[in-house]
Amino acid sequence: MIIPALPPPGRRLASACAALALVSSVGLAQAPKAAPAPAAPKPFEVMDYGPFLSATISAPAPGANIANKGIAIKVGPNGEGAVLFDIDLLRFAAGWTGKFLNLHGVVFDARHGPNPSVAGDLAFVTNAGPGWSVDAGRPDRPGELADPRATPFGPLPASHGKYRGLYVNGSQTVVAYTIADTEVLELPGLTQADGQNIFTRTLQIGPMKEGRTLVVADVVPFGSAPAAEKSASGATTLGFTAVDATKTLVTLAGAPEGAKIEVINGSRVILRVPAMATGATFRLAIWNGRAADEAKAEAAIAKLGAVADVAALTKGGPARWTAPITTKGTLGANDGAYAVDTITAPYDNPYKSWLRFGAMDLFADGTRAALSTWSGDVWVVSGIDATLGELKWKRFATGLHQPLGLRIVNDEVYVLGRDQLVRLKDLNNDGEADFYESFNNDVIVSPSFHEFALDLQTDAEGNFYFAKGGAVRPGGRGWQVITPHTGSVIRISKDGKKLDVFATGVRAPNGMSAGGPRGEITLADNEGTWTPTSRLNIVKPDDFLGVVDLAHRDVPPTEPGSLLAWIPHSIDNSSGCQVWVPDERFGLPKGQLLHTSYGKSSLFVVAYETLADGTVQGGVSRLPLEFEAGMMRPRFNPKDGQLYIAGMKGWQTTARRDGAFQRVRRTDQPVEVPVALSVKPDGIEVGFTAPLNQASAEDLQNWSLEQWNYLWSQAYGSAEYSVADPTKQVRDPVTVKSAKLSADGKTVFLEIPGLKPVMQMKIKFLVDSASGEPLDYEIYNTVAKVPAR
Repeated sequence: MIIPALPPPGRRLASACAALALVSSVGLAQAPKAAPAPAAPKPFEVMDYGPFLSATISAPAPGANIANKGIAIKVGPNGEGAVLFDIDLLRFAAGWTGKFLNLHGVVFDARHGPNPSVAGDLAFVTNAGPGWSVDAGRPDRPGELADPRATPFGPLPASHGKYRGLYVNGSQTVVAYTIADTEVLELPGLTQADGQNIFTRTLQIGPMKEGRTLVVADVVPFGSAPAAEKSASGATTLGFTAVDATKTLVTLAGAPEGAKIEVINGSRVILRVPAMATGATFRLAIWNGRAADEAKAEAAIAKLGAVADVAALTKGGPARWTAPITTKGTLGANDGAYAVDTITAPYDNPYKSWLRFGAMDLFADGTRAALSTWSGDVWVVSGIDATLGELKWKRFATGLHQPLGLRIVNDEVYVLGRDQLVRLKDLNNDGEADFYESFNNDVIVSPSFHEFALDLQTDAEGNFYFAKGGAVRPGGRGWQVITPHTGSVIRISKDGKKLDVFATGVRAPNGMSAGGPRGEITLADNEGTWTPTSRLNIVKPDDFLGVVDLAHRDVPPTEPGSLLAWIPHSIDNSSGCQVWVPDERFGLPKGQLLHTSYGKSSLFVVAYETLADGTVQGGVSRLPLEFEAGMMRPRFNPKDGQLYIAGMKGWQTTARRDGAFQRVRRTDQPVEVPVALSVKPDGIEVGFTAPLNQASAEDLQNWSLEQWNYLWSQAYGSAEYSVADPTKQVRDPVTVKSAKLSADGKTVFLEIPGLKPVMQMKIKFLVDSASGEPLDYEIYNTVAKVPAR
């Protein structure tokens, strides 16, 4: 059938603008200035993103055509065109040729607000709505393709359909999904012949108990109503009087008996697919161009050949990124209790992959790790040993949607993007992912640039956890779209079948932990609206974590919720993950909590206590270690017991490199650091890993304490307010009456008369250990409750 559609090839939907060249007659005698040197291409401009790229992607028509969970898939032997698949709505939102995407947005050109968009010349589009109906496809049901969702965000109900994942085989990508209980494999393609671009959709559909309706294209009619015609090939067509004399041709090959292409509402092309006992494989061909080229298009379609066997492409294809890249790591100086080693990344790689590491985990053998990059890659590095002498890096997967979480379970790589939790499967054992299985895609996504999905952890039962950021407006204050999942801690069941909200009220929670010694879950959040400064939390089910606008409660909270500690902005302006020390090989007590700072590229020891009534309180102290990037994803290696941390530079941080993978290794020198904190009725105990020199520890001149409060409000951050006089922005000194060392030499009791709860305290000390080592530390802690005598 032929219907008018989009402007002819080579033109965009926006009106063309005339360009005027103005030449000044002033100063013509002057020597011409040298033309400025062309700017070097940006990393995001030269990167090879692989056969597809996932993002929130918009097409220029019709209307607000946004795929919040979009996958732009390259089609054609050399990627001459592309199609946009919408995970939520199970539709192909657009098809185009030429330039791939306009890569705007925080992960690409660092702009706050815009998302990527279609860049080439459109051939077809569909409206934002379900790509299939689930009724019998009867013409007397005008609402058969209505959107069943309560809001325009999130996936279709599972009873309607479900996205299952992508199979990659060479230059071809197969989309897998279900419609009701029917399995569908769909292969998009592009053939170019005699100057014509023929898009194809090859579908392999399982048995269907009822007929369904498939949306093929939506077009805007010009002029008169459609009139039935016959094309040169004998196919049924419809024609319009179009302003630009453009037409769209849709044909069907290999279709089951009873399948029929129709135009409804004067502008929507649909395919009626009948009920089938055995299923079918067939192909749609779509062409858009000048009416004068219709015969050429039909001739090209006639030469498409046999309908492809889509299932044959789901067994694993040839490797795309063949030879591993070898690097050599560097070992840090053994001049302290811990050394920082560098697992050198292949920054200069053939794919121009921008290596900003958003997440990392280690395989069970301890010699390999998988790392995801903010730009969508997953790399596997092997050769992790004591010397780091030969590290081999292999690109494992590409095209993921800002993957900032990664977890390895039973040696399978799970990656969290903004759009879904993906399980990557290497079907033919060639070291590359062939099936990007959608383990769970129930999370609701809006176009907000700040709505990151952050980190990925598992608890003792195998459930997955991640944090979903608030939809912060560009500039940092207030919110864009708030959905039921915005600003929440999300839990996904071990089998991937259930997603629920575990806790609410978070703004920019870049990192967390799960599976502490007693099943604890922790999470840190960063300064902003309703977050006066960074805060570290022990999270329980249904907790409120401070951001009122994202509480998702009928009655807004009036208190900031319980927390482990506030952390001053100057110490940690952007928090990362936490991690629990698994055993004593690292030199710290088993079960000790550590905290990373992305903003300050630092590692902290967390000292805290849990009172009898459940109150949690404690603080952090920075270890004297230097890192190359904003460290945020720590994991302990089960093989060597050492700490591995990955990080990047993407927003405000002290990082020196775009990305880094480093190891914190215990040396043979003693570990002498503060690790415990306990509030008493009349003071605070500070515990250490090693004995202190008694005279030094009990000398009050070696201790200095101060305290202050914050204003918890919807303002962005907070000043520091006096505890004694809340109208003043000043820190108050804290009087220490005495310091007493315990019998074992590892705990100092600081006697503090009149100790009261306070949001922020700073305990600064310079004392000698029993071995004579000076210990220069600052502890930033919160006193939530002072026990009664």
